[in-house]
Amino acid sequence: MASQSLLVLPGDGIGPEVVAQAERVLDWFNDNTTVNIEVCRDLLGGCAIDRHGVPISEKTMATAS
Repeated sequence: MASQSLLVLPGDGIGPEVVAQAERVLDWFNDNTTVNIEVCRDLLGGCAIDRHGVPISEKTMATAS
């Protein structure tokens, strides 16, 4: 089974709702195909500023690269 990693950054506004639906699609793929998509979530935007003081942390940037 192939395995892939995907960094998910819901952000603010409608982002969390949109990403939640995208994750439902990813769950379907994990359940119904031979591809295994491992989802990693992190913060972006206002929620990252609230937690880390910056809109995107160095840790998030390192994970994305």
